[in-house]
Amino acid sequence: MEVLFNHSEQKLVRLCKKGDAKAQYKLYKLYCKGMFNVAIRMTNNRGLAEDVLQDAFIKAFSEINKLKDEKAFGGWLKRIVINRCIDVSRKENMIYADMETLRNQHLEIAEEVESECDPELVHNLIKKLPDGAREILVLRALEGFKHAEIGEKLGISESTAKTQFFRAKQLLAQMINENEREHRKIFEGEALKA
Repeated sequence: MEVLFNHSEQKLVRLCKKGDAKAQYKLYKLYCKGMFNVAIRMTNNRGLAEDVLQDAFIKAFSEINKLKDEKAFGGWLKRIVINRCIDVSRKENMIYADMETLRNQHLEIAEEVESECDPELVHNLIKKLPDGAREILVLRALEGFKHAEIGEKLGISESTAKTQFFRAKQLLAQMINENEREHRKIFEGEALKA
C-alpha cells in the first residue's frame, strides 16, 4: 500500500512546507486512496473513514513543518490516520475487554479455516467483526503493529491486545467456516435440483 517515494514527491513535500496548495492537492491525490483504505478497515464506517481522512490530511498539512525527513511522508501520514481512527473509536465508546473478563470467558480453540477463501470474502467478514476485535486485527495482521505497540496506542495491556487478537482470529475463522458451509449447502441443493 505504501507509495514508493521519489524525488518529485520529495519536492511536493518541500512545496507543501511553503504552503503551496497545488502541491498539497497532488500529495492528497497520491495518498488518499491508500489512507482511506486504512481508515475504512479501522472504522468500518464510510462516513467516519471520510472524516478521519479529512482530519488526517488537515493535520498533516498544518504540521508538515514538523516532518524532518521528506521521504517519510507516507509513513508519517499513515500514523496520523491510524491515531485519528483510534481517537474516533474512543469517542464512539468502543470497549476492549480487560484481561480478567477474558479469563472468565470460555475461549474456544480457533477452528482451522477449512479451505482457501476469497480475499474479498475475508475483507467483508472483517467488517462484521465487533469494533474492538476488528481494530486490533487490522492493526496487527494488516498494518503489522506489535502487540506492545497496539496496547500502547489503545491504552490497554500487551496481554489484552494479544488475547483480543487471538479472539478476533477465532471469530474470523468461525465466520469463514460458517460462510463456506452455507455456500456448500446452497451449491449441493442446486446440484440435486439439476
